[in-house]
Amino acid sequence: MKPVQNKPDKNVLLNSLAAIHLSALPVYSRLPLIIIFFIALMSLWQFYIISENKKNPGKLVQIAVIGLSFFITLYSYGNIFGQQPGIALVIIMTLLKLFETKSSRDCYIIIYSAFFIIASNFFHSQTIWLIIYVFFVVIYLLSILISLSDRLHTTSIKNRLSLSSRFVLYALPLMLVLFVLFPRIPGPLWGLPNDNFSSKTGLSEEMSPGSINNLISSSAIAFRVNFDGAIPKQSQRYWRGVVLSSYDGVTWRRDDAPTTTEANIYYPPNNKKELKYSITLEPTNLSWLLSLEYPNANIDTSITSSVRLNREAMLVTKNKISSVINYSVSSQINAINQSLFMPENLKNRMLPSKLNTQTIAFAHKLFTESNYESQRYINNVLSYFRNNEFIYTLNPDKLGDDAMDDFLFKTRRGFCEHYASAFTYLMRAAGLPARVVIGYQGGVMNPLDDYMIIRQSDAHAWSEVWINNHWQRFDPTAAVSPDRVEQGVSNAGLENSRLPLLLVSNSQLLKNMAFLYDSVQNSWNQWVIGFNQKKQNALLKSLGFDKASTSNLILLLVIALSITGGIIAWLLLSHNANERDRVQHFYNIFCKKLKRYGLQRQLNEGPVDFENRVCLNQKIPTASKNNAAYIFRAYRTLHYGNRKGDKLNKHFINKVKSFS
Repeated sequence: MKPVQNKPDKNVLLNSLAAIHLSALPVYSRLPLIIIFFIALMSLWQFYIISENKKNPGKLVQIAVIGLSFFITLYSYGNIFGQQPGIALVIIMTLLKLFETKSSRDCYIIIYSAFFIIASNFFHSQTIWLIIYVFFVVIYLLSILISLSDRLHTTSIKNRLSLSSRFVLYALPLMLVLFVLFPRIPGPLWGLPNDNFSSKTGLSEEMSPGSINNLISSSAIAFRVNFDGAIPKQSQRYWRGVVLSSYDGVTWRRDDAPTTTEANIYYPPNNKKELKYSITLEPTNLSWLLSLEYPNANIDTSITSSVRLNREAMLVTKNKISSVINYSVSSQINAINQSLFMPENLKNRMLPSKLNTQTIAFAHKLFTESNYESQRYINNVLSYFRNNEFIYTLNPDKLGDDAMDDFLFKTRRGFCEHYASAFTYLMRAAGLPARVVIGYQGGVMNPLDDYMIIRQSDAHAWSEVWINNHWQRFDPTAAVSPDRVEQGVSNAGLENSRLPLLLVSNSQLLKNMAFLYDSVQNSWNQWVIGFNQKKQNALLKSLGFDKASTSNLILLLVIALSITGGIIAWLLLSHNANERDRVQHFYNIFCKKLKRYGLQRQLNEGPVDFENRVCLNQKIPTASKNNAAYIFRAYRTLHYGNRKGDKLNKHFINKVKSFS
């Protein structure tokens, strides 16, 4: 005979459905709309089945739905492998598990899967607000596990939430000990393959008309900077990101020199213009870091071994930046970049053929009028931008196939990528090696915490030209809108409707609240997300442990876990003992009151026998006998039966107190 399987009741199934959605809620913003629609459709179907007590669909229907799930995932991502497709499939399969739920065991699987889903949120973000949300969801998931174990239905929702909150509270000290003492390793705690489907906000490794323009409306933090000493002027804050050397007529793309080559940068000795600073970089899903010009190769970070200064003077990383990282760097603003081999010279002068003939002719004419002097030609090009009613705008006109001709001689409306692209094109048209650099420009100090905030709206593009045997930065945007470089994007005269509310608002309260929020988030990044091996060693050294070797850490970890576990165990046992003693304590008080009537409980006398003897005593009034009978029955229930009856417990204590 097959064992009888009791299907979980309606409340457990509805709670399991809610648990899936609460666990996946932060993920939904990163899922394709078709997957969200499919999840919503399946959820409504399952809600109808649970609410109306209908039967789950048959095996053939279940198989068809599973096949449809894989097809939708494959259609959305082009693959079923990777971080994002994998998480989407886990959510869908956990939801579909409800369609074959036959016993409590199936619900256990669903809740354990929900724990995995809520943990997967940390692949994308580790903000303090997500941590708080996760704690509440974990409490809810634990309460469902408690209800699954409570087959007699003796606990209320309040009891289950209270008990699960206590479990989480007891686990916090162990979590803190593991966080502080667990040996740190370079890099992230877990490693995942590069995920081409991960969503991200920020710069990319290519630039076309509108690519940076689209970032201007985002107030999201790109990175934060702590300066060790003097803070450079606004006009000197060019945060160098990626160098783009290849152009196909529409898009500029990254085209690095071979990795075997090194940058040829001259750093003046005893340089008084050296800037030292540390950057806390938000996840970019890109394999390079940001810095001021020009960074030294010695980078102090948890991923030191995988950072190098490449030929283009970019700080290149071995792995993509998929989590918040902190690194320290120094830059010399008057260093000279002398990196240009013959192949690089050719690469940075190449232009697509049969395009922008008017621009080519204009460049040749202007270069001739400049007596073939490079610096004079550059000045004349900048003067052309400055004196011909070019407009710096977030609403440029659409450009045709000959984009440079259209922009330079017809529309004359564009954002920084238009000006950097056109300027670089004009340089190459005159035979001067030139390239585009994209990164960020500017930044605002947080007055509450003395660090600089650089947002996505500070994204910028400029040019580098090979002149006087070194690469030199030129920003054509400054010729059209000098306020953009001198005072920041919020003062550049752009359309306020396209700028973030935080930048254009006149409310000082709103700005102070934003600074306070970011200060809290920055502290979280520094001391929790950025708690690396270096900070761990510094903390242990401050506690008197000079040598924080792995063996010493493990020994200290075992000792700390043992002590903490012992304290928690004592608290748990003493708490349970206090609960038992409370019922027994008032029963003893009741027995002492009866002793005044000459009715002393014998050592071998249980509550039933003692009750019978009390009720047969003629000296006790009938009303007191009835109260005594209630107290005896309540004591037996609380002491030997359902110990979680809060109302009964309260009535029992009140009856004992009032008994006479």
